[in-house]
Amino acid sequence: MKHIAVIGSTGSTGKELVRLALEANYKVTVIERAPNDSQSHGNVKVVKGDVTDLESLVVALENIDFVVSCFGPANHRKVGNLMSVGTSNIVKACEKNGVKRFVFMSGFVQADPKEFSLLGNLAIRLFRLYFHESYKDKIIAEAAIQNSTLDWVIVRAVGLSHSQPTGQYKAGVKTRVPFNTLPYADCAKCLLDAVEENKWTRQIINVGKK
Repeated sequence: MKHIAVIGSTGSTGKELVRLALEANYKVTVIERAPNDSQSHGNVKVVKGDVTDLESLVVALENIDFVVSCFGPANHRKVGNLMSVGTSNIVKACEKNGVKRFVFMSGFVQADPKEFSLLGNLAIRLFRLYFHESYKDKIIAEAAIQNSTLDWVIVRAVGLSHSQPTGQYKAGVKTRVPFNTLPYADCAKCLLDAVEENKWTRQIINVGKK
């Protein structure tokens, strides 16, 4: 049984990712800052790990085959260096443990505006101004991934919502996706598919509603 670690499992996308991974017969390790042992059950194991603490991640990612990151700040206007430091630590912990596959959930604000419609292009530029701190910090985070030795995949999702999942999505390298909200569960499916989609290795993927 293949073993996947999920960082950021308490968020809306992370919760769906854990559910889908279990349905796909993965063994799942959930990494949390303050785990509760009672949360571990069946093929789910909850372990302590903090993205700001490299050593805790090194221990947490022992004997893991794949790592998927969905973590992010509670307030996207006050992020400090959480994403850059946290992502760099995940990368280092993966490299120390020999974990090759790392899937990172990013956002459309980081995308090339030219890859979207005129409306999407404008929205990206406006959001970059409004969330400038988050945008700049995530540039550093993505660079840490791209400069690593890992078989990484960066998934840049459009806006997400709790709408009814379809089980489908549109995704690819430089793919122009609709500027409509994507259900959290459909984004999670893309992240899970990215774990073993070889053609996406060391690529940045746009994902949106199909």
